[in-house]
Amino acid sequence: MIVFFDIGSTLIDGPPFGPARRLSETLGLGPEAVKELERILFRSPASDPQQLANTVVNRLRVDRNKALEACTALWNAQLEEAYVLPGARELIEKLKSAGIPRAYLSNIWPPFYEHFQQEFAEEAENQPQFLSFQTGLLKPDPAFFQLALRAVEARAEDAVMVGDTYKNDIRPAIELGMRTVWVLHRLEKEKADLIDVMNGDAPPPDLTLASIADLEPSKLLSHANY
Repeated sequence: MIVFFDIGSTLIDGPPFGPARRLSETLGLGPEAVKELERILFRSPASDPQQLANTVVNRLRVDRNKALEACTALWNAQLEEAYVLPGARELIEKLKSAGIPRAYLSNIWPPFYEHFQQEFAEEAENQPQFLSFQTGLLKPDPAFFQLALRAVEARAEDAVMVGDTYKNDIRPAIELGMRTVWVLHRLEKEKADLIDVMNGDAPPPDLTLASIADLEPSKLLSHANY
């Protein structure tokens, strides 16, 4: 068995609104630009705010100075705003002690990932990671999951996906035959998908938890039938 973890809002959280929405509002682009900004932020391997601003300018034709100012402010804010969710660090230590392999599969952008590197330095250095800004792939694209499974030489039925988002983490993993753990700590955001699951209109995860702190290695083992 190998356990794949989403990072953002599963192990590390931040402000209630994502960076794409915040950048769109700052630049006065409106909600219709959020999806394009998500693709830019999460798929761009930008190493600094200037590189990011250049991509935003080229894609969305906004004022260069305004884009640089907004990207710099957002980049620096994300370095400071991220925090480890209660129980996340303890869970990883328990999995290490139990000898359960781990990997990380996440839609994430560089400054938020930098916080993961700081808080989970040993994991970031030693465990497989599949990050959208490095691969150019975004969940829920099944190709992203398949890339990760191939890289760790695991069959889907031998893998568990742990994530907070039904559409991005849980459903695509279920459809590939992976086991799933849905961490519902952002209940309001996931309410529509939860209703679909409860009504039988969407496939259920193997395990649903209110917090990452509630996940124990024994639960992973028992619900995955290993």
